[in-house]
Amino acid sequence: MGPGAVEDQERESGPLVFQRGKKLNDEYYIVSVRDNTESAIVKFFAYELENSETFDLCYSYADFDALFKSHPELVNPANKEGRYDWVVDRLDFTTDSNGTSKRLKLAAEPTVEEEGHPVKSGSMQKSVPLERRLTYSERTRLRVEAEKLEEKRAANIALKSEKNRKAFVTELQEKRKLEELKASARRQRIDEERAERREKKEMQKRIAEERLKRYEDNEKNREAAITTLEADRKTRDLALIRDIIDTYSEKKEALTKRLEDARQRKKEEEESSAMSAAARKEAEDKLNRKRQDKIAERNDRLKQAEREYLELRKAKIEQINQEKHQTEVKKQEYLKEKAARRAAQLREKHEKIEAWERQDDQRTHYNLQKEHARNMLMLDHIESLRQKHSQEQAEAAARKEASLQERREREAKEAEALAEEVRRRADVEQKRISKIAEREALREAKNSQYCDHIRNLKTAEALSARDQVELVANARERHREEKTRQRHLRVEQEVAMAEVNSVREEKIRTRERTRDLEFARKVKEDKEREKQRELELQARKIEKNMQEQKMAKKNHQLQQEKKRQAEELNRQRDESLQRRAMARSMVEEVPAAAAQ
Repeated sequence: MGPGAVEDQERESGPLVFQRGKKLNDEYYIVSVRDNTESAIVKFFAYELENSETFDLCYSYADFDALFKSHPELVNPANKEGRYDWVVDRLDFTTDSNGTSKRLKLAAEPTVEEEGHPVKSGSMQKSVPLERRLTYSERTRLRVEAEKLEEKRAANIALKSEKNRKAFVTELQEKRKLEELKASARRQRIDEERAERREKKEMQKRIAEERLKRYEDNEKNREAAITTLEADRKTRDLALIRDIIDTYSEKKEALTKRLEDARQRKKEEEESSAMSAAARKEAEDKLNRKRQDKIAERNDRLKQAEREYLELRKAKIEQINQEKHQTEVKKQEYLKEKAARRAAQLREKHEKIEAWERQDDQRTHYNLQKEHARNMLMLDHIESLRQKHSQEQAEAAARKEASLQERREREAKEAEALAEEVRRRADVEQKRISKIAEREALREAKNSQYCDHIRNLKTAEALSARDQVELVANARERHREEKTRQRHLRVEQEVAMAEVNSVREEKIRTRERTRDLEFARKVKEDKEREKQRELELQARKIEKNMQEQKMAKKNHQLQQEKKRQAEELNRQRDESLQRRAMARSMVEEVPAAAAQ
């Protein structure tokens, strides 16, 4: 494993619980133990100081406990350091069939760090003892090999440092380009949102102007229609009143004609009566004495005839509308009876004619009074119709004014709601910008704090590793080894910081993308709600227009029904007048027939 996986090991393998140095195959390693309680695993890492390679060996909790079943002193899980020392003492390397790669394994016996001296459990090598003294040639060879090894290690370290530096510069340039692209995208999104808001505001303004113009056109059309309806209604009312006046004039002329005919007939009868009286005067001279004798008898007969006539007339009037055929029969009987007594009644004709004239005058007076009362009733009815029409017009004008006032109030409320919505959206936009600035500042502070924390952790781990390396590397040149280790640590920190920055930038990009998607979703929902609100307003407007049309149609039907009822009442009244006129004519014809 390379040095680039150190940060992943620290994040995924768990915290560091044990660390010590060990020499394997003439190479020095730092063995670290990490315990991950979440995954229930224990990992052993061997870090090679020469080329910065790392090897690992992983055990689950169950497998790790199974290693110590045959060791009574290590069965207790609380003895963690003893267990870790036992495993580290037995760590060794194995190679594959090609011999190109090697991996860490657990040997059956403790491995030997120096020939003939196995490492004891829980102890560390303090020095490198020698069994024999080296010769000058061997020391020269070892020194040359150490110098070549050091030069090779320095070249490898410089190559890796240059490679890491170039990778870091490349990644930094990519990050700068990404930030520039993000800033340009953010500016473009802000410009698009501003343009969209301007277009939406202009569209709302244009819709409001069109709605106002449509309202004005509808109001003009409504006023023109109302004016036309009022003119038509006035024309109809004038025509109706003119028809009533003409009908009344015709009836009055007919009545006057009938009265004139009656007067003419009366005059003719008077003339004939005068001639009869002249002829009768001679006979009366002869019958003067007989008349004086029969005055009492004649008065009695007159009174009796008058009573009979009145009773018969009353009976005829009561029965004329109930049984016509009986009336005809009684009329014939009455005529026969009157014919039998015609001779006696001729002498009484003058008094009867005077009485009949008085009754006719009285009847004519009564008919004139009835006609006057009927005319006054008709005028009152016409005046009530005019007042009712004026009241309906006033109520219609009041309803129209109330509707106009309600519409003005509703439009004012809608304008206020629209202004309030614009102010609210402006406040929300301002709050969103301030929240974004606060979140950016908080994120910068968290990033700085996180970098400081990671730097402190790295520093602490570097110090611990440096102490362990100093304990293991007593045989080497302390000054040169310390510089090498520091260079390795700097490389590891730079790589770890680059990975941390990459992960943080990825999280920031994910968070910004999520926030942009959420904002786009909210904008879409606002647009859908606005569209739904406009559709509801249009639906309510259409429903209101339909209700107004229904009300106008209903009012028209009511007016037609009232007109039909008025025509029906006029027709019934005319029929009643005709029936009365016919009855009166029949009643008047009865005495005339009796007189003949």
